Amino acid sequence: MTTGRFAFDIETINPQLEADRKPDFQNPDQFELFSLCCAYQPDPDAPIEHEVFVREGRGPAAELDLVERTVDWLDARGGESILTYNGEYFDFVQFEGRARIASEALEFRHDLSDRVASFLESTESDDLRIDAWDCFGEYTSFEEACEHCGIEVPRTMLEAYEIDTDAYAAHRDTLDAMKPYFVGADVPVVGERYLDLLEAGATETKTFAELHSMLEHYAVTDVVPLFDLADERPFVASA
Repeated sequence: MTTGRFAFDIETINPQLEADRKPDFQNPDQFELFSLCCAYQPDPDAPIEHEVFVREGRGPAAELDLVERTVDWLDARGGESILTYNGEYFDFVQFEGRARIASEALEFRHDLSDRVASFLESTESDDLRIDAWDCFGEYTSFEEACEHCGIEVPRTMLEAYEIDTDAYAAHRDTLDAMKPYFVGADVPVVGERYLDLLEAGATETKTFAELHSMLEHYAVTDVVPLFDLADERPFVASA
């Protein structure tokens, strides 16, 4: 019997949502999949394999292509559980929901939403948020949980990339506005910029390459540390 573990996190854009409107995180109609990071460890002592999948265009066909690449990767590996942080509330809902909505929009490729549903049904969910909130308090973020456990989560430092990030503070909330590293609120804005360049055929430009590298690094830092965090259980609150 396999003891392999997956880890998983999605990043989304929400082009149909007004900028000042608070999203409903369980409503797939308000989001689109932008990228998915998957990781796999066949046994506790084995190296962790990971892959980041980024959509390659706009529209439902491109979104389904992203889903298909992800499910192909997952199905090719034997895992009995999947680690997430808040996956049961957000990631799984969006992954399955967006596959369904995109296939309905195209009126074909319904097999992909079935494959997503089958994978989620057959793989045990291990959502670390549940244990983290029980121990460290409600609304403890992934990074905060890692900090409690002495796990360093690499930051995606903005200065490491040759990109103009001066305007990022405008779409961030007050607490994150001046942080020198990439944050979750950057993904919808940067993701749209990435797709604009892709559609313009500017994939050979320095800006596109830097955006891709930055988005990929951020995606990985949300996933690979999940294995270390899972292994720290049972969590112990600081005195």
